[in-house]
Amino acid sequence: MKALACIAAAAFYGLAALFPVAAGGSMPSGSPHSGSRPVDGTDSGMLSVPDTLPGPGATSRGLDSLQRKAVSQKVGEYLSAIVTEPVSMQEKEVDFLIETCSDSLVRQAVATDIYSFYRDSPIMGAEALAVYVCDKWFIPGKVKLPDEASFMGARMFAEFNRRSLIGMKAPGLELKDSLGNEVRLFGPQDKPEDRRYSILYFYSPDCARCRMETIMLRSILENDGFPVDFHAIYTGRNRAEWMKYIHSQMDISPVSTRIFHLWDPEMDSDFQIKYGIMQTPGLFLIAPDGTIAGRRLDAVSLEKMLKDALAPAEAEYGSEESEKFFDKVFAPFADSVKCKDIDAIAQHIEDVTLGQGDTLLFKQMTGDLMYYLTNRRGAAYRCATGHLVKDRILGKDVWKTADDSLKIVSFARILDDLLSKTPVSARIPDIKVDAVLKMNRGGEIRAAEGRFRLGKTGGRQTYIIFHTEGCPVCKAEINAADSLLLHGSRGTRVLLVDMDMIFSSNPGQAGVLLDTFDLTMLPFIISTDRKGKVTGKYLSLL
Repeated sequence: MKALACIAAAAFYGLAALFPVAAGGSMPSGSPHSGSRPVDGTDSGMLSVPDTLPGPGATSRGLDSLQRKAVSQKVGEYLSAIVTEPVSMQEKEVDFLIETCSDSLVRQAVATDIYSFYRDSPIMGAEALAVYVCDKWFIPGKVKLPDEASFMGARMFAEFNRRSLIGMKAPGLELKDSLGNEVRLFGPQDKPEDRRYSILYFYSPDCARCRMETIMLRSILENDGFPVDFHAIYTGRNRAEWMKYIHSQMDISPVSTRIFHLWDPEMDSDFQIKYGIMQTPGLFLIAPDGTIAGRRLDAVSLEKMLKDALAPAEAEYGSEESEKFFDKVFAPFADSVKCKDIDAIAQHIEDVTLGQGDTLLFKQMTGDLMYYLTNRRGAAYRCATGHLVKDRILGKDVWKTADDSLKIVSFARILDDLLSKTPVSARIPDIKVDAVLKMNRGGEIRAAEGRFRLGKTGGRQTYIIFHTEGCPVCKAEINAADSLLLHGSRGTRVLLVDMDMIFSSNPGQAGVLLDTFDLTMLPFIISTDRKGKVTGKYLSLL
């Protein structure tokens, strides 16, 4: 009864919804296979973890077989229901299940069932929970195991797995190549620009399963063209055997994969305990940032992981979240932001992303910034947009995918063309437009309608405002222009160009203006001097 009460208590508190779940597809986590080769450095004997813990269905002293079976069934059902949850959540649930059991024998049964479930799980990464149970409950003695052999088996399992769990930094290795040169893997000497996905393949020539995996790996690397580094690590000490195997079985000629044949003849790199290589084959996938992305894989699951990881990412730019992010970034500048301030932010993004080898994050943040800037008014934002487009998009060779071309590069080229129209210091094109010319005469604003040359308004300084009807910002800028005429220099002129009116009455003239100026966002305000030279654009008079 105590055994069932343990599980019932968990259910009562809502933390153990005990129900079966359908088994789904998963990647093999490297449970022992027939034909696997033991590794001990001399190609003889067996280095293995004793598998003597009482598993589901076994009988613990003090619990009859029916009680033991009921505990195992309930524990298995519950763990299956939470197996897709984050590891941190599963750790809490595991602790709760064990802590709920006040009877020592029941606690022992529950803890060993949990350990066995995760140790033998076919789901990659589940062994981290088995290590957790060992470290939290078995090794400190909080849960006593039936005998010393069971305890040593659990402890050895933890020792041979704790350094190479999913998400951990790949342990460094010092190995040698076929010429005797020392090769260091996953050390601080790695250059960010050289970081790629790395495959570690621990094998032995007389391992039957290794021969099968080698054939499949050779086919995958030659046919898929993955841009990865493949480290084939011979686990034995017989150089002649190693060379023969390389030439007969591992003559791989991939297009994009770099192949490295390595070994540890002195067996002093500790690769066995660092990567848990108690038997071969052992196949690991290391991400570009040096973390373990896959462990105890087979060739099929490795191929799937690489296809998923290296598939061109279809990024979305200009999301609501990115807009809120950049709103916070620019908030301290308020209305006083300058072009150089925005340039500095763009440079910082490049330094902490591309400068650290993270091309994808650089592309995402730079693309988001470009979309953000295009929706902001003012000369500073337009100036910085031009620099961003030229220096960090069109000037970088990282934008290579079809998705990049569609969403970033094409848009950047359009922006580059728009921003280059009527540059500052150039003479404004001598175009005649239908407009309203305003000036200050005798302390009053005088307005004249007609057709005017853009470069010959008769003022020492002229503000040309392209606007539309029903635009609140346009109306505010026109009011600000009137105030400027009343209180500013008498030599100032304001030319109002109503694009709605021109589109309806003179489409040809509208087309010329669109070809000459960046009218994608109205109002568009440009200033000229007495000689018609452009002195500023993307201005605001507010």
